[in-house]
Amino acid sequence: MYERTGKLIREKFKEYLLPTIMTSMAVSLASVVDGAIVGNLLGDVALAAIGLAGPIIFCINLIYMLFGVGGLTCASIAKGKREMDQADLIFTLTMSVGMAAMLLFSLVMQFIIPPLSLSLAGNDTALASMLESYLRPLVFTGPALMFSSGMALFIRTDGQPKSSAVVVIIANVVNLIFDYALIRFFNTGIWGAGFSTTLGYIIGAVIVIPYLRSASRTFHFVRPGRKSLHTLVGILSTGLPKGLIQIANILRSLALNSIIISFLGSIGMSVMTVCINVQMISNIFVGGVSDALLPIVGTLFGERDSHGIRQAMKTALAVLTASCTALIAFLLLAPQLMGMAFGIHSEEGLSAVRPALRLFALYLPFDAAIQLLQNFYTTTGRKQLASAMVIMNGLIFVLPFAFLLAHAAPHLFWLSYACSGAATLLVTAAIGMRIKKKEKVCSVLLLRESHGDDLRYDVTIKSTAQQVAGLSEHIISWCIEHGVENRIANKVGVAIEEMAVSTAHYAHHDSDKGVIDATLCLTGKTLEIRLRDNGEIFNPVEYVADENDGCITDGIALIRQLADNIDYARQLGFNTTVISFSMH
Repeated sequence: MYERTGKLIREKFKEYLLPTIMTSMAVSLASVVDGAIVGNLLGDVALAAIGLAGPIIFCINLIYMLFGVGGLTCASIAKGKREMDQADLIFTLTMSVGMAAMLLFSLVMQFIIPPLSLSLAGNDTALASMLESYLRPLVFTGPALMFSSGMALFIRTDGQPKSSAVVVIIANVVNLIFDYALIRFFNTGIWGAGFSTTLGYIIGAVIVIPYLRSASRTFHFVRPGRKSLHTLVGILSTGLPKGLIQIANILRSLALNSIIISFLGSIGMSVMTVCINVQMISNIFVGGVSDALLPIVGTLFGERDSHGIRQAMKTALAVLTASCTALIAFLLLAPQLMGMAFGIHSEEGLSAVRPALRLFALYLPFDAAIQLLQNFYTTTGRKQLASAMVIMNGLIFVLPFAFLLAHAAPHLFWLSYACSGAATLLVTAAIGMRIKKKEKVCSVLLLRESHGDDLRYDVTIKSTAQQVAGLSEHIISWCIEHGVENRIANKVGVAIEEMAVSTAHYAHHDSDKGVIDATLCLTGKTLEIRLRDNGEIFNPVEYVADENDGCITDGIALIRQLADNIDYARQLGFNTTVISFSMH
């Protein structure tokens, strides 16, 4: 009867999934539709210019990933460890230093855009002029992106995934509306495409202001102290695997663009832009799943909850498998429709698009698996493995495959991505096998199931009196079986039952829809009870008794007398209470 089901974590993942998919959809479709608008209204040359802007966009994303994703991951782990002051410091440094770095990049770029555009365009002055016009306003996207999307990441971690999604969705909807309007009706040309992107994120930055004025938020700006430099290094090192993706993208883009121009010509560059946008469509689900997982896995990792992590990953894998299968089937059956959507209508262009997209489609499942594992390994402390995956897939394998396959037959160039993805996963599996033997971890997740001499026991119950009734005796028996003194075991049994009854009453109003996860962690010095539930806010530490509550109120008072320490936090929209007992 009493066992851990994982229902609470699966429901939380599903709660986060739709808003994060909507967020990812807004970002990806904005890029996809952006390219479609430019390609159809301004032609192939403008579409090629957007493709050539890739290295600059990757630089902006690099800064965002280093600070935004690095800060979010560190803050989630700190929250899981209940280090709330450290989480506030991470939040402060992420936003302030990240904004400063973005602003500096934008200002420096204004001076080097002309020669850089000419170099990227291969000395084609007409193409370089169009690229420069696009980049001038686009580079100011950085500061607005860091503030709006960076804040949205922390809002999501604060248990408000829907509010987080609204920020990014509105920013990208504004981008698309002004994109079309400026080009179609105001004749701004490609400059309008760059300006509308910046404008969208400025609007997004305005939308996050109500969160900063909210009294219920758990992230606050604090004055940096002595630990700031060490914390900043931790943020950047955690964001590095994600940042390496952008560095690899920059170098790969420069190298692959050169190969494409040499073997496939300008039409190949247009097809490349289509392939990039196909990957953007795939990232609607890949990015959505990863963004939903990041704060959940980070918090659970901080709590050392391996069972919950596995449940979240299983659900994520099922979503990715279904989405990748559907997209690959479409690309294999009707690749020309995707090319036509981006303004490629000539027979020459469609002849190049068909084999290219069919071969590129084979890469999508490898890309999804690599991104999922790379994000997971970064969050769970295996940063070197995560970084190695990025370098292998982004540079080491794809460039040699691209050159050799293009030299053998130009259309085989597009197969290089799938070959690189397969090679990356094979090497990752080999590294994982060595880690398993060395550290005695299990499964592809490489999770440590135990920590030293710790003993853990997990149960899940419904928030009803009937479910709670027999829990106390069950917990007492487990404690005695593992060497806990009868006196302490009885204290633990009474405390967990009273806490579960109180949670069912106050947080769930005795409804059978609520779920409570209870975890016991036994070490040589302490026995810790961690209770997590999905009900309304209920803080037993600060709760003031109501005279009409009767025995429920007496139960909370009893817990305070029995336990050595009680701690409470609101994490991911959960009530999380930790009750500690000394073993001496």
